[in-house]
Parts: sequence; structure tokens; C-alpha cells
Amino acid sequence: MRAEHDAMMVVRAELCERLESVQRLSRRRSGQDFTESMMSIRRLAAAYGLTPVVRLAEAMERAAAEGGRNGCPTALYLDRFHDAIGCDSDDDQASQAMIASVSVRLGG
Repeated sequence: MRAEHDAMMVVRAELCERLESVQRLSRRRSGQDFTESMMSIRRLAAAYGLTPVVRLAEAMERAAAEGGRNGCPTALYLDRFHDAIGCDSDDDQASQAMIASVSVRLGG
């Protein structure tokens, strides 16, 4: 059990490092580079069952596709990723709460 917990901590740390890199470079990266970075985060999270991270990434990808990267409030989503990465719950209810919090902050 301890080894599993330690392994998950390493995965969460890696996700945080990737997220911080994306946040630092988000304004300078092309849309394609940004999308690939987020897909990398989503794939790693999916491999370890971190459903809230996966669902939040999917929601951000949908928002970007609907409104273009400039129309997508990436900063709001990126802020929520830290919470999603640290979330111990792996169910869709936790995922929906994360996505709803972005919607509330958008005002609709």
C-alpha cells in the first residue's frame, strides 16, 4: 500500500511539473504545442486513473475547439488543474465539480 501511495505521489509531482511548464510557456507556445502539452498531461493522468484531471483536460479541449484558443479561458482551467491533480476522489462527481467551478468563475 505504501509503495502504491509513493508511486502516485511521483505521478502527481510529474503532473504538477508539466502543468507549471505549460503555465509558464502558455503565452509563448503555439496552439499546437499547447494542445500537445495538455494531451500529454491528460494521457498521464488517464494512465493512473486520475479522472478529475482527465475530465478537466477534456473540458478545456472542448472549450478551445468551440472558441479557439484565444476564446478559451485557459487560465481558469489551468488554475483548477492543481486542485484536480491533488484530488483523492476519482469519480465523475468530483470531475463535474471541478468543471462546474470553471463555469461559475466564467459567470455562466
